[in-house]
Amino acid sequence: MLIRRLGKHLREPYWLLLLGLLALGLVMGVWFARQQTETAPGYFGLAWKGDPSETRSALTTLFGMQFTVLTLVLSLNAPVIQSAANQYSPRLVPIYLKKAPLRRAMPLFALSMGYLIAATRELGLIADTGVRPRPVLSGAFVLVFGALFALVFCMIRTFRFMRVERVLGLVQELIVSATERRIRARLRRLPLDPAATLVLPADATALGAPESGYLAEIDLRRLALRARKWGVRARVYLTVGEYVDKGEVVGWVVADGGGPVDDRTLRALAAALRITAARDPGCDPALGIRILVDVANRALSSSANDPYTARQALQQVRSVMRRLACLPLGDWNVVDPDGSARVSVVATRLRDFLFLAVDGPLHYGMGNPEVLEEVLQIALVVGLAARDEEDRAAAHALLARVLADARAHGAPERECFRRLLTEAERVSAIFQGGRRTTVERTRAHWRPD
Repeated sequence: MLIRRLGKHLREPYWLLLLGLLALGLVMGVWFARQQTETAPGYFGLAWKGDPSETRSALTTLFGMQFTVLTLVLSLNAPVIQSAANQYSPRLVPIYLKKAPLRRAMPLFALSMGYLIAATRELGLIADTGVRPRPVLSGAFVLVFGALFALVFCMIRTFRFMRVERVLGLVQELIVSATERRIRARLRRLPLDPAATLVLPADATALGAPESGYLAEIDLRRLALRARKWGVRARVYLTVGEYVDKGEVVGWVVADGGGPVDDRTLRALAAALRITAARDPGCDPALGIRILVDVANRALSSSANDPYTARQALQQVRSVMRRLACLPLGDWNVVDPDGSARVSVVATRLRDFLFLAVDGPLHYGMGNPEVLEEVLQIALVVGLAARDEEDRAAAHALLARVLADARAHGAPERECFRRLLTEAERVSAIFQGGRRTTVERTRAHWRPD
């Protein structure tokens, strides 16, 4: 487990960048510390004269100052993260940690700290007691100044994270990444057939989860290749984001020739399932939608009473639903050349995303015209973009629910509810095959770039 976590961190470019710059700082510190000159060029200046002991003292002071400033800045970032968790959603904390502007200044701190540590050590090994210009100290001032300047710049950008628009934009970016860069990439060039079925006999062998946690991702290509290699057919019936215990049944496997499936094959298939201790919105669109819904629900609470923020969150949900409608939703069935299903995986359907997106806001924003109007727009987008009849039926049912809510809680003489009912009638006419405007025709055929 420890080796797997270490490998995960090393595969991330950010940690590799930090380690690389730290190593570069160590090399630079040693090289500059060995430079001894009787005269100094103009860009070093004669002010940085001193013996090794004085230079080491100055470098140690710079290191302590930089470390103290970094500690203070990190402590100031904690209230910002806590405020976002309390005001919007606790599930935003990992996103803040990954997207915080402070991360952009950390590489310069790694470079300068490596430089200061290596230079201080190297000066202690030099048998030189003369007072002369020390280029190593000039280099230290340049690196520390650059790191502190980057830190101030990033701190100013951190305050943008307190704006709800920025928060919602970050979540949408992660959902887009999950849908278009991960799911589409996983399914690209795979022989998929949504109509194929995989019939498993009663004696099929259970596929157990390799560890406890959340099902973060299913490597469908790897699963299909291993199923063909070992001559088996597999069905995974848990969707991404569900929690499993170690050994819990997540699917079923059957051999092509019948009979039981050996443990070695089951372990090879289970290795294609990535299980993590926490859900990751970068590969789980449902979690991203839930975060947006959390923002809307908290904005509609009696303590916040901020329906416009809820509407902004639902507008982001509408954009996300458009993108999700373009994905091959439903079961993902990888077929052999003869058309028979080799691997089948249950995937979240568009109507499931729709229910997740609107159920909470409709409950907490019952009778609120702003919330109902935006939910109506979500229903319109799903009804026009859905390719499955059941998904369209779910959008029609949502329209009926919005109409019932508006008539039950809205006073007909209020202008906002009259506008809402008029809009609902227009949406209903579009669903029934009525005349579409240019905007609606564009929505119906919208595809992401």
